[in-house]
Amino acid sequence: MAVGVLSGQVNGWPPQCVCDSDAESASPPLDTPPSPLSAVNGNSTNGVNGTNGHRSHPQPSSRFIDTLTNLGLGPSNSAHAGVSVFTAILPSTDGYVARSDFLQLRLQDFPFAISKMVECVGPLKKYTACRLSPASVNSEDGLASLIEQAAGVIQWGGLAASVSILGLQQYLLGLTHELRDRLNNAPWLAPHPIARKRVALIRGRPNLTAGGPVYRAARALGLDLVIVDDEGHWLQPDTDDNRLHREAFLAVDMTEDSGVADRITAAIARYPLPIHGVFTLSDNFFVTAARVAAALGLPTNPVSAFETSVDKYRSRLLQDAPGHTARVSSVDELNALLCSSPAGNGGHTPFTPVYPLIVKPTKGWSSECVSKVSSPSDLALAVEKATSRHGSAAVIEPFFDGPEIDVNFVLLDGEILFWEIADEPPCQADKRDASVLDTFSPEALTLPSALPEAEQQVARETLRELLVRVGFRTGVFHVEARVVNSGCEYRDVGGGVVDFVRKKEDDGEKAACKLIEINARPPGYRVSVPSRHTYGVDFFAAHMLAAVGDHDRLRLAARPFEHACEGRTSGAQYWSRLVYVPAPKEGVVRWSSGLSPCEQLKRRRPDLREKIVVAVDYCVPGERVGLYTDGARTYVAHLLVCSRVSRRDAIEAGEEVLRSFTIEVEEEGCNQAAV
Repeated sequence: MAVGVLSGQVNGWPPQCVCDSDAESASPPLDTPPSPLSAVNGNSTNGVNGTNGHRSHPQPSSRFIDTLTNLGLGPSNSAHAGVSVFTAILPSTDGYVARSDFLQLRLQDFPFAISKMVECVGPLKKYTACRLSPASVNSEDGLASLIEQAAGVIQWGGLAASVSILGLQQYLLGLTHELRDRLNNAPWLAPHPIARKRVALIRGRPNLTAGGPVYRAARALGLDLVIVDDEGHWLQPDTDDNRLHREAFLAVDMTEDSGVADRITAAIARYPLPIHGVFTLSDNFFVTAARVAAALGLPTNPVSAFETSVDKYRSRLLQDAPGHTARVSSVDELNALLCSSPAGNGGHTPFTPVYPLIVKPTKGWSSECVSKVSSPSDLALAVEKATSRHGSAAVIEPFFDGPEIDVNFVLLDGEILFWEIADEPPCQADKRDASVLDTFSPEALTLPSALPEAEQQVARETLRELLVRVGFRTGVFHVEARVVNSGCEYRDVGGGVVDFVRKKEDDGEKAACKLIEINARPPGYRVSVPSRHTYGVDFFAAHMLAAVGDHDRLRLAARPFEHACEGRTSGAQYWSRLVYVPAPKEGVVRWSSGLSPCEQLKRRRPDLREKIVVAVDYCVPGERVGLYTDGARTYVAHLLVCSRVSRRDAIEAGEEVLRSFTIEVEEEGCNQAAV
């Protein structure tokens, strides 16, 4: 989709003059990448008219000034004497608004300061393209008319009145190039009318922090959201705030028994308005949601695919070598298995553990109760820990030595619409001397991946093939894996920075990708943050569009930025590092200063604040935290930092954030606090 961008500047306020744009060039079809000129229109001087670098005198009000003011744009006082730069977004094709907060999504972390931004379109509404002509940009009435027809208007951070013509031209040129990379393939307008649909979320999110990205995406997409959950959920009361997040709440007994799918199906069937799709973000309800969708005749992947993905034993068998994987329900069953002979095992290959190995619950998530076992003496302890969680059996499988990666896919009928790899640096249990008590809880995440391109392609093709073989065809999938025989390994590269370096010796073995687990959903709300900011792809939006069978908008939602930079994956606007902050000790959280730990950090370290994109505190004053929650590390915050300089710069910033982060945790019964 071609997008016309009309950028203008004025000296002082009210404006004396504005930039214009040349006539719009011919627009290509929606799915054809437009040329730079058709994507971002501007004349050879970026439309600068009559600007001499000197402060102009305030002019009387005009229709153009009034139009901007009515949109809430412009300085807050008439004494402003700088240069104000505006951009009007003028799509050059007719279409229907696929997502109303498109600008907010695509312009996040824009390298030029944004003063104010107004999005002028509603979800699903028709937008009629504006036809630019020289006459329309050479008068204030003409410009006011264009602003009134714009799909969005941006006011950029003010420039000094003393800015030179050359400086202003360079500024506008950089602005234009950056807008082109974000809007050139903008997933904004669909060519055909979009029917309003309704989608049911099975298991509402536990709080607004976790659910906010889902609810906001649904509103922007024009999807009416119905929540299905237990009586007493926080979204049940029919308050103004709750109505902002959902259309309705269906109270259902969510006890995980054989009748839960029938109860949910009946509740949705009784709802007086049509529901076009169901989805869940809760791992233990994947199979239930698929059964409900199938019973109601709604879009879904096969129930059998979800049954395989949630069973760590069954999914491990997709790549298993005979005798390397086992499932036991107790320590007694483990002992019997280790003592069994081929004859007593039905003639099958006996289980022969090869250390180190992994023991984890057959059903589980978030690295809960996952153990690395390096010796036979620790095997029983690991099995006991795994079987105590969720009442499930334990799966015993090989430990694959190699870099761990998260690979996220958006699929449509088996076709990859978007994919990315994020690198997970070594965690506690990756150490060679790790004990059964060390965890696989992640410590950080780095995007884009620094694995060799050939190894990234191996991971892409291997994991996509596994997804399709299981039965998954359409949706968002978060797959965890390791790359064995990688040409890279993590080492200290200096200054305490641990990252990939090429191995000194090539052992001749080809790199292979080994599956850890399939999550048939977007990555968790905090792990989705780096993808949304780095690539501009909102997995929650894609997940809901897949659930209602809106394949046209699914294709649009899966389009990343078009940034291209040496050393960076195409589509990534920068390098990013997600940092998890673990609880320093057990106790009660205090905010002695009255500020949250994240806010304290940003005020104390303005040098880091400039690189922090997102900072989220998990704890409030008076809340008790422990070192571990359900067998995994307890985190008190996450922060995303970025760098347009280098991957190493992003990692260093992330490590400095982790070192500088402080949180008061007071031991119960004493006045001492840990930070």
